[in-house]
Amino acid sequence: MSGYGGGSGQGPGTPGGAGWCRWDAATLPPGLTHEPSRRFLVAHGLPEEAAGLRFTAVRDRRLKPLRGDGATGETGAATAAPRSLLLLGDDYDGEAQLALDGASGRVYLVAEQYDGWHSDLLASGLPELAGLTREIEAVSAPPGDPDPYGGRRGPAVIAEVRERTEERMRRIDPELFVGPIPPAHWPTALLIRTLHWGAKPGAAGELAYALGPELVAEIGDDGRVRRFTPDELPPQLTHEPTRRLLTEIGLPCDTDLFTPHDGPLRTMAEAHPDVYGDPVDDTLRTDGDAPPRRDYQQSFLALGWWPHDLAIALDGATGRVELPDWYDDGDPAAYLHRDVSALLYACWIYGRLHAEWARWDLGAGGQPGGWAVFTPASLLVNVVDDMVRDVDPEAFATSRHSWRQLAEDDYTGGLLC
Repeated sequence: MSGYGGGSGQGPGTPGGAGWCRWDAATLPPGLTHEPSRRFLVAHGLPEEAAGLRFTAVRDRRLKPLRGDGATGETGAATAAPRSLLLLGDDYDGEAQLALDGASGRVYLVAEQYDGWHSDLLASGLPELAGLTREIEAVSAPPGDPDPYGGRRGPAVIAEVRERTEERMRRIDPELFVGPIPPAHWPTALLIRTLHWGAKPGAAGELAYALGPELVAEIGDDGRVRRFTPDELPPQLTHEPTRRLLTEIGLPCDTDLFTPHDGPLRTMAEAHPDVYGDPVDDTLRTDGDAPPRRDYQQSFLALGWWPHDLAIALDGATGRVELPDWYDDGDPAAYLHRDVSALLYACWIYGRLHAEWARWDLGAGGQPGGWAVFTPASLLVNVVDDMVRDVDPEAFATSRHSWRQLAEDDYTGGLLC
């Protein structure tokens, strides 16, 4: 999935490499008294961006003292950043800053709050920070050749990738992973960056993605999957890859975003006779949007329901998935997804991110977290739009497309909220 790769060509945990910038020893500030950190910056440096972190200090090769904005604490006295902290950059949304302790070499996420400065340990040192970012970037890019998982994809492979990666991360920085509370940032970043292991792009002439039954089962609220029998698929469904998906893999019975119709597939006109009362006029069908109601969709198949009480219309000849224009205002755009596999994969990506967001933002996991600065819910909100879009970029093409409308809905606050 584009936008979440970025491996540099060197092995996990190996500092330096393409995109990494080294410091000139003469430019390092006197406040950096930790000699191993000084040597590391000169010999290896840091990337400008990696693992969801932005190392803005790399741009001008200067490490400046971290300074507050003059905020006041409860006592009314102005707060100040600890003198030993040097600014490395910031996090995914700029709410926290990355700071290097010039005396100890430890790296922190820090933020100035109403009662002073707070911090979460991000890495025990710069070599450990480099190793952890390398591990995240290594699983972010498409697997190399040979593929260590034999071409397999799906939830079981993702669990295996995460387990092995976390084992290596623990060895890189054992101090960071001590205790019952997971370290800030890294587990959430690992979850996000491994979701592309859920499915492979489909082969030529096939669906957009090759999905497995385990992934489809995870989309639904209760894991139930509806597989169609051949006699439940009408003759209008001539797109063979879609027929195979519906009979061999199936559809989740209920999801946060769409609900399949019960019973055999029917045409849109048969499933919604109150809307489509006129005969089909094939002359209305174009590559773009048809006149109001998109009457050409009468012969499409009613796959299920989408938010805003819209039906999902499946083109039986091409496998394309569309939405109708039932409100005669041209919204949303007809295009929903390239095919059913893209629809399912996008819903799965969304569902995994939403479940993790709910675990922290709503406290559904029971453990509210033990961080002073890091907020996993904010990180998830920051990436969800891009990750769903990467499944099928055309689904986000304009403000009239349904996914964009859901993401930019001021009433709900976005996809995850």
